[in-house]
Amino acid sequence: MQPKDYHVILDSLAEAGSRPQVLFRQAGDGFLQVEYGENPRFNLVDSFRVLTVNGAVKGKRIPGLFETVPGIRTNLYHFDPEVLSVRKLIGEIKEVEESISEVMEIEFESRLITLPIAFEDSETKKCVQKYVKEVRPDAPNVINGYNIEYMALCNGVSVAEIKNMVCSTEWYNSGNGFWPGGGFFWPLDPRRAIVVPKYNPPRTWTPEGTVGIGGPCLYVYPTPTGGGYQVFGRTIPIFQFSQKHPLFKDNPTFFRAGDRIRFFEVPEEEILRIYQHVHVETDYEYDIKSGTFVVKDWLDFYNSGSVQQEVGELLAKQEAGTRIAPKV
Repeated sequence: MQPKDYHVILDSLAEAGSRPQVLFRQAGDGFLQVEYGENPRFNLVDSFRVLTVNGAVKGKRIPGLFETVPGIRTNLYHFDPEVLSVRKLIGEIKEVEESISEVMEIEFESRLITLPIAFEDSETKKCVQKYVKEVRPDAPNVINGYNIEYMALCNGVSVAEIKNMVCSTEWYNSGNGFWPGGGFFWPLDPRRAIVVPKYNPPRTWTPEGTVGIGGPCLYVYPTPTGGGYQVFGRTIPIFQFSQKHPLFKDNPTFFRAGDRIRFFEVPEEEILRIYQHVHVETDYEYDIKSGTFVVKDWLDFYNSGSVQQEVGELLAKQEAGTRIAPKV
């Protein structure tokens, strides 16, 4: 039985201007979760703010703060309670939160990573076939042995349009999770926001480099693992446990919160060739460009009349597609 004076919410900041309500939630003896708003919502602006606050707090080099785990509307702070009190940590975070008046002023470091993708490749088709054989023979999300036609059906578009939507936007990483090295990516162009339900139940196996979508979130599977996102293709390695390739010398993963990725289509043979040159030859050169993400520029684009009109058209297609797509 928990004490009567125990409260999960330790402190808060009221909503002010473009800053949402900030909740400071106890998450264990050495963990504090900072959360925007009492009710979950999807708003990339929240993530932009999370990353900005995260960078400033880490920049203080606070003794006793081990690491942070930023997400779409939360940040988990891992600290040593014998060195750093939770009240001291909250005070440091509050100071940063109150120093950021308007989200329009936010700019942050953001790398653009260009990745090749092979749609409907043989390896991801094997994982779908394995699922049908061993887990759910009547899986409604599997059409002609794969998921991409189901994705198109749910969104009221064609398979060709799904591929174009994947390749014609930058995908923003709100933070890593689920599996070491995997990032949660969201389309910066809302006209490319593919939305699909997840597998039910999930898969037992997914190949390294598989690209999938669940809800509106895109994920690249860093190693062979289970998974529940609808799969539609495969990209090149984003994780290397051996750390033989120069890119992975200091860390077996390379996605960072705030990264953007952009895909371009290639034949499956090119993906297999690159795997050889990453994991064996270790001479493949990744296309990574440093840059700055300016929130004002993105908001001007996002809120423009032409973009919002096309978003409305896409939502209408998705509504119609959802009505006819079989439920998982």
